[in-house]
Amino acid sequence: MNKKIILTLILSTFLGCSPIPKIAKNEIITLGNISTDTLGNQKLTFSNINWWKMYNDPVLDQLIDFALKENEDLKIAKLNILKADEAVNLAKSGSGITINLAGDLKREKLGKNGTTPPPFGGKIINIGSIGLQADYNIDLFNKVNSLATEQKYKAEALKLNSKWIELDISNKVTRLYLYWKYLHQENTILNEQKKILIEIEKLQETNLKIGNGIEDNILTVQDEIRATDMLIKENELNKQLTINNLNILSGNKHSNDISSLLQKNPQDLNKGFKEKINIPSSISSDVIINRPDVEYYLMLIKGQEKHLDAAKADFYPQFSITGQYGFEGINFNKILRKDSLLGFIGPSIYLPIFHSGAIKSTYKIAGTDMNIFIEEYNKAIINAYNDVDNELYKTKTLWSTSNDSDENFKTQTNLLSRDEKRLKIGTISKYDYLSKKYSWYNNKLDNEQQHFNLYTQQLQLINSLGGVYKLDK
Repeated sequence: MNKKIILTLILSTFLGCSPIPKIAKNEIITLGNISTDTLGNQKLTFSNINWWKMYNDPVLDQLIDFALKENEDLKIAKLNILKADEAVNLAKSGSGITINLAGDLKREKLGKNGTTPPPFGGKIINIGSIGLQADYNIDLFNKVNSLATEQKYKAEALKLNSKWIELDISNKVTRLYLYWKYLHQENTILNEQKKILIEIEKLQETNLKIGNGIEDNILTVQDEIRATDMLIKENELNKQLTINNLNILSGNKHSNDISSLLQKNPQDLNKGFKEKINIPSSISSDVIINRPDVEYYLMLIKGQEKHLDAAKADFYPQFSITGQYGFEGINFNKILRKDSLLGFIGPSIYLPIFHSGAIKSTYKIAGTDMNIFIEEYNKAIINAYNDVDNELYKTKTLWSTSNDSDENFKTQTNLLSRDEKRLKIGTISKYDYLSKKYSWYNNKLDNEQQHFNLYTQQLQLINSLGGVYKLDK
């Protein structure tokens, strides 16, 4: 009874020596709903799963499948997830019983009275032991569970990071695929313009022969032909660079397949592509909060809160039960005898009073790290909000300018059709018609560029949102 009272008094005294510092937790930004997502009278729902399927393009599906299976960044991210999952198991292993098999052997020199003598003389004996030692830490203050939960949140953060990498990779592949289609259309237009310039060159040469032209006109056309040839070569270079970039994203594992897919599917950019992506009038705040990069920091905050709980446990005494059972004896032939069996079991108490300064500093550092993650989360929220708002505004603007470009190009096409009729009835010369047709191809290329810019901007919006909006069926 007296021993229990003494122990209680000692614990009460020691516990009062290590007060826990107060940690002021910074405020986490929360957003109210920005708006409801509607498109006319139709309701939109947000999806971040296989967003590229909306294009209904088997070639694009295959290209993205290559990248998601072979991309090195994504492989590294998945390995980090496996590592984090094992870290959870490692943290859990801190609880329960620990059993070790231990043994030792030592030699001692004894004097006549059994004491250890000076360096000279005395009897030499061998003392050996072998046995099992067990320890059981009693996790009264939930330290082990807190550390295990912290690792779970870190693992979730890595999964979100992997999801963000997957989104970025699929977005890059789609952009390169649409760029390839644009380059094919650009190549067609440039070659048509070259044909027109060659025809104009022949007309100028004929005019020069009959005395109706000057050599300067021929030189000017030849200069334009060379400039067009340079653009065609640059176009071919960009095609090869596009293939190379797709190969890099796919870990250089499907080079032949990628080239084959692109060469067999060089169709022009379909202007209906822009209709595949639904552009809402505004964006819900839920989409912003659930972006993978934003959720990533939220997981880090939750993990650090658990780390803080684990650090708090260090302010309290730690209890454990230790036991040992085995053989101990003099000389080898006496160690494993029945009468050499020895054992003990008893409690152990670790009191933090002698390390209170280090424990307090560690706890404060953990609290500061938590606030750093909170501010990182707040920063991510603000950046995401501005990013989505900017990309939505730019997408709406490019949608409008793309429609204007379509109307202008429709007008230019009608004018060229009228000029073709004038050519047939002889009211304009063939040279004038070819010049206007050359200009029409310039307008066509400008219109294709406007559409490609819109597709690229739509992909920017998808990357910003982390997914796409779909019409409810």
